[in-house]
Amino acid sequence: MLDADTKRDIEELKRQLSVLESQEEDLMKELEILRARKTEVKEKLRDLSNDDKYQQEMLTMVYQQRHGKPSNEK
Repeated sequence: MLDADTKRDIEELKRQLSVLESQEEDLMKELEILRARKTEVKEKLRDLSNDDKYQQEMLTMVYQQRHGKPSNEK
């Protein structure tokens, strides 16, 4: 059987967990919005800069994001 202090601790932890889950959900929604905006900006940039140099810069940027900057750049 749980004593009163343990029960209070459990209830407090449940409340904290609920708050954290709510905050996490809000942040995930915000992240989704930011990703959508980022995609829109990239698409507009691509449309306005539709040339080989832009495409090469984007490929380089994506490569660097996925693999880190090349070791010859510091």
